[in-house]
Amino acid sequence: MSGQSQARNTISFDSRIFRDALSNFQNGLSPVQAQGFANTTLEALQRCIGDIQTEQMRCNNKGPMKFLLQVTSKYLNCFDIILDEYEHLGECLPQFQQYHSLFLGNSYMRTELGLVYQDILEFHGRVLKLVQRPAWTLIFRAAWKDLAMPLEQIRAKLSRHKGLVEGQASLIEFEEAKLARELAKRAFDRAEKEDSRRHKVEITNWLAAADSKSDQEHFESLRKEYPGTGSWILNDRHMKCWLNCSNFTNTELWLFGIPGAGKTILTSVIVQYLEKIGQSTPSAGAIPVAVAYFYCRYRTENKDSFNAVGRGILSQLIKHNEGIISLLWEKMADSGEITLKASNLLLELLEVAMKNSKTSYVIIDGLDECEKTERRKIISTLQSISESINQQVPGTIRLLFISTNEPDIRRQLSSIVKIQLKPNDDDIRQYTTVWTAKIQKRFRLSDAETDNIIAKVLERAQGMLLYCALVLKNLHDQGTRAQLEQELRPETLPIGLEKAYERIVVRIYSTNNVQRRNAGRILDLLACSRRPLKKHEIQAVFAIEMKDRTVDFEQRSMIDDIGDICGSLIEVNTDGAIQFVHMTARFFLTERNLIDLVSAELNLAILCTTYLTFDCFDSLLPETEIRKFVLEGYFSFQDYAAVYWFDHVEACCSKLSGDPEQAKVVGSLQSFLQKQLNTESKEWGEITITGAIKRRFRNLNDYPEVYQVMTRLASGAIQLRGATQMKAGSLGQFMLGFLHLRGQIAKARLELEKFDSLAPESRSKLEQAYGTHLFKCSRSTCTYFSEGFASSQARDRHGSRHERLFFCKEIGCLIADFGCCTLRELQAHIEKTHSTNTQTTDFRAVGFPAFHKARESKANSDPKVPDDTKAQFADLASKG
Repeated sequence: MSGQSQARNTISFDSRIFRDALSNFQNGLSPVQAQGFANTTLEALQRCIGDIQTEQMRCNNKGPMKFLLQVTSKYLNCFDIILDEYEHLGECLPQFQQYHSLFLGNSYMRTELGLVYQDILEFHGRVLKLVQRPAWTLIFRAAWKDLAMPLEQIRAKLSRHKGLVEGQASLIEFEEAKLARELAKRAFDRAEKEDSRRHKVEITNWLAAADSKSDQEHFESLRKEYPGTGSWILNDRHMKCWLNCSNFTNTELWLFGIPGAGKTILTSVIVQYLEKIGQSTPSAGAIPVAVAYFYCRYRTENKDSFNAVGRGILSQLIKHNEGIISLLWEKMADSGEITLKASNLLLELLEVAMKNSKTSYVIIDGLDECEKTERRKIISTLQSISESINQQVPGTIRLLFISTNEPDIRRQLSSIVKIQLKPNDDDIRQYTTVWTAKIQKRFRLSDAETDNIIAKVLERAQGMLLYCALVLKNLHDQGTRAQLEQELRPETLPIGLEKAYERIVVRIYSTNNVQRRNAGRILDLLACSRRPLKKHEIQAVFAIEMKDRTVDFEQRSMIDDIGDICGSLIEVNTDGAIQFVHMTARFFLTERNLIDLVSAELNLAILCTTYLTFDCFDSLLPETEIRKFVLEGYFSFQDYAAVYWFDHVEACCSKLSGDPEQAKVVGSLQSFLQKQLNTESKEWGEITITGAIKRRFRNLNDYPEVYQVMTRLASGAIQLRGATQMKAGSLGQFMLGFLHLRGQIAKARLELEKFDSLAPESRSKLEQAYGTHLFKCSRSTCTYFSEGFASSQARDRHGSRHERLFFCKEIGCLIADFGCCTLRELQAHIEKTHSTNTQTTDFRAVGFPAFHKARESKANSDPKVPDDTKAQFADLASKG
């Protein structure tokens, strides 16, 4: 290295400090950058910077300085910022030539010189890490703000070095400075690490993405019994080309097949293979890869829309590219959204994340399980971003779509490479062999009888792994050997999925009357629920008795496992949610009228509205009574009923036709509104009732009072939803502000949280009624209103964002973490505390207009905001 030889001719560095600093810096360089750094001379640097004064340049830092100036010179704003920082660093350095003899004759002075070199390389290492990113200009401004505190720390260290050198400090002073430096570094590292962790947590909560990792782990666990299942897909010639990141011509792929062919299992095989590559130690010349995937699910909240897929992919790309966290943090602060819902912002962030990623494999399974408009947007958005990036850096983004062969999907993906799934006998045979071994053990069959079952199932499978799963589990669940033999007869053993579902239904409905009724009720719930129900919520439905208005888990909850009752028609997710094993199961049950959707909606509407009038929801109930109801499980269904009662009532309104059921629904609704409607709520305000709303509730015209309330409620909720910029979602999420119910739910939850420290046995009983996440968000529009958190600390960190939607973007400012309640407060803070900051910010309020109006009114009456940030923090805290 040319700079090293020149330095040795003049100054003898502390070799250990020099070597460690240089090694740490070079470890962050690419091979090309390392070569350029080693070959850079002072003359090359001077030619690079032109007329920039050469005395600003420091020895042995010419390589990284040259690279920084070359990269940023094309972008004037970035270039100016870098030059300004060099100027600040130069002001913190002593005039080395003046102290030449001091360095030669003083060992600890030479050590100090080595520390100066170390700090300058730390600066270059941090900035180089930023500008090495593929699309660094898109995140530079936000990322530079994140560098403010580290750079300030570096300048402070250089200033201390300068003071020690110029003051010709004694050995004791150097030792004291060394200790102070080490303590400051440890404190700074802890703070930086904690800030990074907190930002990640906040951004994760903001994205509120579906847990794709849990889905992947679930599918991997299903394959454990069948080693090698699906691995053949990795050897398909089109798949091999797509997996090869050095192949730039085959970057998009569509894998399609019939329903039940095992597409999702194959997806999990591909994901697992790519994750192993991404986690392995990169070999020389290997290209690092990132994997982002999403499993769509029919009629499942947070898994069946463009926003759901986008949030899921974005949350995974962040883990592979932490450099974009600063941008997401800034966008989150600006958005005012508690959870990311604005499609335009999501699109912007998705594009930035993908542009700043290394080679990325993006995999979307189950496109056909999304509505047509949603899957069209998913495909077009990902293809548009991918094509734009791949034109600049070929092969960077690689897309894989998995679905059935739907006409609209086929048209949209007509130009890309396709793999049509064909029956794979090896997979089906292995799966069948494992299950028939279980059947053989259960019924003590001979090998010949077992082989006969294998042959019969394989003959009828028609390439559908789902068929095998349904049929074999149904055979395994038979009660006697005679029943097994009956199921295996040629006229009974099904052919195709529909017949397989039919046999399962026959078994379920051939059980005793109680089991049959329970199964029918569970399937009705799953078919009509607006989100997947948890196990404890389904048990709650059985525990509720509407006639005597009680909830009794001990006497009425089902003893048999829900999976045993409904057989292989349903499955339990890793998060405890119960849903159909496949969307074809729901289609089969509804098309065969085994589930009467009209009747199921009516029953669920009556259940929700009646349940919410129980005594446990009385507004004047004392704490002792609420506590008693909590322990007995009375509030186990409130999270669902309080949000979705309106959806089920509205669904019924379009089907009511004067029959006795109509009177039952309306009677239950009237009782609910009489008890829960809060006519004094500030949310009412000015509400416009449109013709479309009137038509939606025209079947209630014979009940004028109910009709008037329902049309006003719907109109008010639509206006509130518009204020939050949510284009979709249950209107019931926006109605708690019109009801007394909001306060009653808050009281019940407060009492429930007090039991968090119960002994394990008592806690287990409580969790049977309420699940494991007892700490819920208070906002009904928030995902965590029902999902909740495992601890109060996690819930409170999340909840603080609801109250204070306006955040300062200055790094290190307390208001950047704590936030303000109103835009007025934030603007006052910026003017008083950061008056030199000329950057303008676009702030948007989200939430209930009346809520914000009340906040603004309070803010207007407050005294002026104090100058000092800490004083303002205390002022804001006193209001919170």
